[in-house]
Amino acid sequence: MSDVIKLDKLPEKVILPLKQHDGIACAPLVKKGEEVIIGQKIGDCEGSDLAYVHSPYCGTVASIEDMPGPGGKRVFSVVLEPTECTASIEFLPEKNAPPSRLMEIIKEAGIVEYYEKPTYLALKPGARIDTLIMNATFPLITRAYLPFLDKVLEGFKLMLEAGGISKGAIVLRADDKESIQAFKNAKFDGKPLTVAPLIGKRHADYYFEDADADIIVLVAGKKTYTPTMMNLLASDVMGRRIPLGYTPSDVHLTVCGVKSAKAVYDAINEGKPYLENAVTVTGAVNAPKSVIVRFGTPVKDVIEACGGYKGEPGKIIINGSMGGVAVYTDEVPIAKNTTGIVVQTKNEVLRDEATECIHCARCVDVCPINLLPGRIAVMADCGMYEKCGEYYALSCIECGECAAVCPAKRHLVQLIRYSKLQLQKMNEAKNAEVTE
Repeated sequence: MSDVIKLDKLPEKVILPLKQHDGIACAPLVKKGEEVIIGQKIGDCEGSDLAYVHSPYCGTVASIEDMPGPGGKRVFSVVLEPTECTASIEFLPEKNAPPSRLMEIIKEAGIVEYYEKPTYLALKPGARIDTLIMNATFPLITRAYLPFLDKVLEGFKLMLEAGGISKGAIVLRADDKESIQAFKNAKFDGKPLTVAPLIGKRHADYYFEDADADIIVLVAGKKTYTPTMMNLLASDVMGRRIPLGYTPSDVHLTVCGVKSAKAVYDAINEGKPYLENAVTVTGAVNAPKSVIVRFGTPVKDVIEACGGYKGEPGKIIINGSMGGVAVYTDEVPIAKNTTGIVVQTKNEVLRDEATECIHCARCVDVCPINLLPGRIAVMADCGMYEKCGEYYALSCIECGECAAVCPAKRHLVQLIRYSKLQLQKMNEAKNAEVTE
């Protein structure tokens, strides 16, 4: 990967989905033909689970309609025809604000975590939180923010202050040598950071006591903790087991990303709403790299900034080849939870037909939480969703390891995901009956 670049080229059109978080969709605040400027709020939400949408560009509203989204579905979006204009709303920094005001600034900025949770809700989930974990186990994303490491650390500190959280643990991958060295060289509040490997049965609390510090950096194994692996992250780092159906907040933990820490710094110290993100582009492109790109920019423009396609593209996957989503067009926009783009050539796309399960148990061997993926997939294929639930399908973290090793080429992750969706619908229907 080469150095990080910032994409400044103006796209032909900008697509801003009005739902870029796991919550209530925003209503448009603009109309077709209206002129907007940088930082202007164009999407407003009601309720308690929201993330406002701001315009990263100046331009004219071309339409407000359903457009292709990075999640594979069409999403109600504001479509802009951008212009070279650089006018913006007035950015008002609010340094030294009290915690309650810090939280309000984070909310108003529309900052969203990599797992789609609005950051202000992640910091104040309704339960007492004693530790904030920064998941920096996406090496390419973490490296993209190393030039802004002082701002990331300051943003992390502000998140602790806003949430009234006493301790913060930053978790890196053991094979991410560049990031580990950068954190070792960094200073925070005038003192070097404590950077320590997680060894044996020792967890973060041991290192907090040993270092006598509020913020520490921990080097875990060679595992990237994706959005579906939150509970596993809490267990591996803090040693706190989370029962089925519960979340990290139930054991007094919450999780943030590197990009949201930088966004919090920008919101509080520079007065900027959440307008851009670092996205890594890998695979069949001529110059793979990390790109700082404004939200709403089409994927094709990001790929063009990386030298364009290397050969004829066969598949474009958003947010990782193991657990990401393949999109059907490169017109989909970069959204708040977009972290990566993987391009495959036609020859790289697996086209093997799935066959019957041969009961080799390879999927069982690689499952990090000791499920029976093959068995759950068979039951899902037969519509036996209650049985899937009995085999803990809802505990699946969708890491994709089982499908990667399956010699029968069965679509294990897709089948388990579908069973989880059906189980959630069944649970919602039961809850509705009880309410009635």
